[in-house]
Amino acid sequence: MAKKKKQFIPLSEDLEKLALSALMRGLIPETELHEEELSKLGKIILQSVKQLRSYEATPDEIPTASVQATASEILGADHREVGLYINSCMSLAAGREAGELLKTVRQKTLLVEAINEAGNQIATGALDLEKVAATLEDESCSTLESASDMMADGLPEEPKGPPIRSLPLLTEASGGIIGMWAVASEAGVGKSTLAVQIAVDYGRFGPVLYYDMENGPQVMLYRVGKRFKGDIETARKATRRIYFRESIKTLNEDLRTLKGQKCLIVVDSLQKLPASVEHRRGHLDAWVHRFEEEGAHGPSHIREESRGIRSRDPTWIQGNRRD
Repeated sequence: MAKKKKQFIPLSEDLEKLALSALMRGLIPETELHEEELSKLGKIILQSVKQLRSYEATPDEIPTASVQATASEILGADHREVGLYINSCMSLAAGREAGELLKTVRQKTLLVEAINEAGNQIATGALDLEKVAATLEDESCSTLESASDMMADGLPEEPKGPPIRSLPLLTEASGGIIGMWAVASEAGVGKSTLAVQIAVDYGRFGPVLYYDMENGPQVMLYRVGKRFKGDIETARKATRRIYFRESIKTLNEDLRTLKGQKCLIVVDSLQKLPASVEHRRGHLDAWVHRFEEEGAHGPSHIREESRGIRSRDPTWIQGNRRD
């Protein structure tokens, strides 16, 4: 029988705030909440807490200022709006009972779903008790699926992305532009030139958002023109779907403008992404995670290794996530 897709019922405003308060106080784990049952602000707070908990030294009770900063600086939420919502959540004296309350509400929801399923079946004259029982399966039950079970219907198709026509050997080795790539080397080797070459190739298949905080549009346009040996008409034709941007801050708006189209995201370079000095590594990790969530046929990032010091900050190329 096909696996039943889990349905989530939005939490009431009071229950959501109570649960988020308990979450930020370290009284319940983030696994107790699901983004599908939260409001827009609730989702942002949950994502912020998950990000902060991924850092090694994060305490159980997370300072609300850290949650607010993560939501606004990394996830792009409105600083004041998030702050007001967090304060509203923390005004509730949440305890560990919040987790039990969530479970009780979900069990009630499951019971209502089971009753509705049974009623629908009786109305059609075909009662399927197995299907009714499946409706009662709680998300707390094991959802592990073995590799053997996943191959029950055969092997999946080989993951492939758009080819890089100018680099056939790289296409053969990588399966095309898919996932997240990092381009790293010493300064002046040609990382940005390679990223432009890949962007031009991808432009045949879809839009490219090229965030260049390193060189500026004039340098990038010169490199594109040089690639086409000064042939302006050919260069313009090849770059109709390439968009150079000088700040990553427009990412959300740029993605909305593309209206869900798969795209290639290039970030040159990773060390230029907004991040606080004190928590630079953590904030950069959060950017990487965000690119993975946004998906594209691969962000591509560029990292510079210079002066004998191996930098941890590459230039990125991110391609579309394949759902």
